[in-house]
Amino acid sequence: MVGAIFRLTVYCFHKNQFKTMEKMSKNNLTQKFSNGTIITHWLTALLILLLFPMGKYMSDIEAAEKMGLIKVHVILGMLVFIMTIIRSWLFFKAPRPEDLKTGSKFNDKLAVWIHNAFYFLLFGISISGIGAMILGGYGSALIGGNPDLILSKGEIVPLKGHEIMSLIMMILLVMHVIGVVKHYILTKENTIKRIFW
Repeated sequence: MVGAIFRLTVYCFHKNQFKTMEKMSKNNLTQKFSNGTIITHWLTALLILLLFPMGKYMSDIEAAEKMGLIKVHVILGMLVFIMTIIRSWLFFKAPRPEDLKTGSKFNDKLAVWIHNAFYFLLFGISISGIGAMILGGYGSALIGGNPDLILSKGEIVPLKGHEIMSLIMMILLVMHVIGVVKHYILTKENTIKRIFW
Protein backbone atom coordinates (compact mmCIF):
# COMPACT_ATOMS: atom_id res chain seq x y z
CA MET A 1 0.00 0.00 0.00
CA VAL A 2 2.75 2.45 0.95
CA GLY A 3 4.57 1.61 -2.30
CA ALA A 4 1.44 2.31 -4.33
CA ILE A 5 0.95 5.67 -2.61
CA PHE A 6 4.59 6.55 -3.26
CA ARG A 7 4.29 5.71 -6.97
CA LEU A 8 1.11 7.76 -7.17
CA THR A 9 2.86 10.73 -5.56
CA VAL A 10 5.79 10.43 -7.96
CA TYR A 11 3.38 10.42 -10.89
CA CYS A 12 1.80 13.62 -9.61
CA PHE A 13 5.23 15.24 -9.67
CA HIS A 14 6.04 14.15 -13.22
CA LYS A 15 7.75 16.88 -15.25
CA ASN A 16 4.75 17.28 -17.55
CA GLN A 17 2.58 17.95 -14.52
CA PHE A 18 5.04 20.63 -13.43
CA LYS A 19 4.97 22.33 -16.84
CA THR A 20 1.19 22.32 -16.95
CA MET A 21 0.93 23.77 -13.47
CA GLU A 22 3.47 26.50 -14.18
CA LYS A 23 1.37 27.71 -17.12
CA MET A 24 -2.01 27.60 -15.37
CA SER A 25 -3.94 30.67 -14.28
CA LYS A 26 -3.79 31.63 -10.63
CA ASN A 27 -6.45 30.46 -8.19
CA ASN A 28 -8.55 33.01 -6.34
CA LEU A 29 -7.03 32.90 -2.87
CA THR A 30 -9.26 35.68 -1.53
CA GLN A 31 -12.00 33.08 -1.11
CA LYS A 32 -11.77 31.61 2.37
CA PHE A 33 -13.38 28.84 4.36
CA SER A 34 -15.71 29.79 7.21
CA ASN A 35 -14.28 30.60 10.64
CA GLY A 36 -15.81 27.41 12.02
CA THR A 37 -14.10 25.31 9.35
CA ILE A 38 -10.78 27.07 9.92
CA ILE A 39 -10.91 26.47 13.69
CA THR A 40 -11.90 22.80 13.42
CA HIS A 41 -9.33 22.22 10.66
CA TRP A 42 -6.33 23.41 12.67
CA LEU A 43 -7.46 21.96 15.99
CA THR A 44 -8.07 18.59 14.34
CA ALA A 45 -4.67 18.71 12.62
CA LEU A 46 -2.94 19.50 15.92
CA LEU A 47 -4.74 16.71 17.76
CA ILE A 48 -3.96 14.18 15.02
CA LEU A 49 -0.27 15.02 15.26
CA LEU A 50 -0.49 14.31 18.99
CA LEU A 51 -2.70 11.22 18.81
CA PHE A 52 -0.85 9.27 16.11
CA PRO A 53 2.58 9.05 17.83
CA MET A 54 0.82 8.55 21.17
CA GLY A 55 -1.08 5.58 19.75
CA LYS A 56 2.09 4.08 18.25
CA TYR A 57 3.88 4.45 21.57
CA MET A 58 1.04 2.87 23.56
CA SER A 59 0.94 -0.16 21.28
CA ASP A 60 4.45 -1.13 22.43
CA ILE A 61 4.02 -0.91 26.22
CA GLU A 62 2.19 -2.96 28.83
CA ALA A 63 -1.39 -2.12 29.82
CA ALA A 64 -0.43 -1.13 33.37
CA GLU A 65 2.07 1.41 32.04
CA LYS A 66 -0.32 3.18 29.69
CA MET A 67 -3.44 3.74 31.79
CA GLY A 68 -2.79 7.48 32.05
CA LEU A 69 -2.03 7.79 28.34
CA ILE A 70 -5.20 5.88 27.46
CA LYS A 71 -7.28 8.48 29.33
CA VAL A 72 -5.59 11.31 27.43
CA HIS A 73 -5.91 9.44 24.12
CA VAL A 74 -9.63 8.87 24.68
CA ILE A 75 -10.33 12.50 25.61
CA LEU A 76 -8.40 13.90 22.64
CA GLY A 77 -9.92 11.30 20.32
CA MET A 78 -13.44 12.25 21.39
CA LEU A 79 -12.60 15.90 20.74
CA VAL A 80 -11.54 14.96 17.19
CA PHE A 81 -14.79 13.01 16.75
CA ILE A 82 -16.90 15.99 17.90
CA MET A 83 -15.00 18.42 15.67
CA THR A 84 -15.37 16.06 12.70
CA ILE A 85 -19.14 16.05 13.22
CA ILE A 86 -19.15 19.85 13.39
CA ARG A 87 -16.94 20.19 10.33
CA SER A 88 -19.08 17.74 8.36
CA TRP A 89 -22.10 19.91 9.13
CA LEU A 90 -20.17 23.03 8.09
CA PHE A 91 -19.13 21.27 4.87
CA PHE A 92 -22.75 21.32 3.71
CA LYS A 93 -24.00 24.47 5.45
CA ALA A 94 -21.15 27.01 5.46
CA PRO A 95 -19.87 28.77 2.33
CA ARG A 96 -16.59 27.42 1.01
CA PRO A 97 -14.22 28.44 -1.78
CA GLU A 98 -14.01 26.72 -5.13
CA ASP A 99 -11.75 23.69 -5.42
CA LEU A 100 -8.16 24.56 -6.32
CA LYS A 101 -7.11 24.05 -9.93
CA THR A 102 -3.69 22.66 -10.82
CA GLY A 103 -3.96 22.46 -14.59
CA SER A 104 -4.25 18.68 -14.36
CA LYS A 105 -7.65 16.98 -14.14
CA PHE A 106 -6.03 14.01 -12.43
CA ASN A 107 -4.43 16.15 -9.72
CA ASP A 108 -7.65 18.13 -9.26
CA LYS A 109 -9.66 14.96 -8.69
CA LEU A 110 -6.94 13.49 -6.48
CA ALA A 111 -6.98 16.56 -4.22
CA VAL A 112 -10.76 16.38 -3.84
CA TRP A 113 -10.59 12.64 -3.18
CA ILE A 114 -7.96 13.09 -0.46
CA HIS A 115 -9.96 15.90 1.15
CA ASN A 116 -13.15 13.84 1.23
CA ALA A 117 -11.29 10.73 2.39
CA PHE A 118 -10.20 12.58 5.53
CA TYR A 119 -13.82 12.85 6.66
CA PHE A 120 -14.52 9.14 6.20
CA LEU A 121 -11.24 8.16 7.84
CA LEU A 122 -11.76 10.42 10.85
CA PHE A 123 -15.22 8.97 11.40
CA GLY A 124 -13.90 5.43 10.90
CA ILE A 125 -10.98 5.96 13.27
CA SER A 126 -13.25 7.48 15.92
CA ILE A 127 -15.89 4.75 15.71
CA SER A 128 -13.31 1.94 15.72
CA GLY A 129 -11.62 3.61 18.68
CA ILE A 130 -14.91 3.66 20.60
CA GLY A 131 -15.43 0.02 19.63
CA ALA A 132 -11.98 -0.89 20.92
CA MET A 133 -12.72 0.92 24.19
CA ILE A 134 -15.91 -1.07 24.73
CA LEU A 135 -14.93 -4.49 23.38
CA GLY A 136 -11.31 -4.38 24.51
CA GLY A 137 -12.06 -3.68 28.15
CA TYR A 138 -10.42 -0.26 28.14
CA GLY A 139 -13.53 1.44 29.47
CA SER A 140 -13.92 -1.01 32.35
CA ALA A 141 -10.20 -0.79 33.10
CA LEU A 142 -10.29 3.00 33.30
CA ILE A 143 -13.42 3.07 35.45
CA GLY A 144 -12.19 0.35 37.81
CA GLY A 145 -8.52 1.30 37.67
CA ASN A 146 -7.62 -2.29 36.83
CA PRO A 147 -5.38 -2.75 33.74
CA ASP A 148 -5.90 -6.53 33.92
CA LEU A 149 -9.35 -6.00 32.40
CA ILE A 150 -7.77 -4.94 29.09
CA LEU A 151 -7.69 -7.73 26.53
CA SER A 152 -4.58 -8.57 24.55
CA LYS A 153 -4.06 -6.57 21.37
CA GLY A 154 -4.84 -9.52 19.09
CA GLU A 155 -8.23 -10.05 20.75
CA ILE A 156 -9.50 -6.52 20.08
CA VAL A 157 -10.90 -6.65 16.54
CA PRO A 158 -11.75 -2.92 16.14
CA LEU A 159 -8.21 -2.00 17.17
CA LYS A 160 -6.75 -3.42 13.96
CA GLY A 161 -9.04 -1.27 11.82
CA HIS A 162 -8.23 1.70 14.05
CA GLU A 163 -4.51 1.25 13.38
CA ILE A 164 -4.85 0.65 9.63
CA MET A 165 -7.09 3.69 9.07
CA SER A 166 -4.77 5.85 11.18
CA LEU A 167 -1.81 4.84 9.01
CA ILE A 168 -3.73 5.54 5.80
CA MET A 169 -4.74 8.94 7.14
CA MET A 170 -1.13 9.86 7.92
CA ILE A 171 -0.09 8.86 4.39
CA LEU A 172 -2.84 11.05 2.94
CA LEU A 173 -1.83 13.85 5.29
CA VAL A 174 1.69 13.75 3.86
CA MET A 175 0.26 13.88 0.33
CA HIS A 176 -1.93 16.80 1.38
CA VAL A 177 1.09 18.73 2.66
CA ILE A 178 3.02 17.89 -0.53
CA GLY A 179 0.16 19.37 -2.54
CA VAL A 180 0.31 22.61 -0.54
CA VAL A 181 4.09 22.85 -1.02
CA LYS A 182 3.70 22.06 -4.72
CA HIS A 183 1.33 25.00 -5.17
CA TYR A 184 3.66 27.30 -3.27
CA ILE A 185 6.75 26.35 -5.29
CA LEU A 186 5.30 26.10 -8.79
CA THR A 187 2.65 28.81 -8.92
CA LYS A 188 3.80 30.90 -5.94
CA GLU A 189 0.36 30.40 -4.40
CA ASN A 190 0.10 30.32 -0.62
CA THR A 191 -3.06 28.21 -0.50
CA ILE A 192 -2.96 28.19 3.31
CA LYS A 193 -4.52 31.67 3.08
CA ARG A 194 -7.82 29.97 2.25
CA ILE A 195 -7.84 28.08 5.55
CA PHE A 196 -6.35 30.80 7.76
CA TRP A 197 -7.46 34.22 8.99
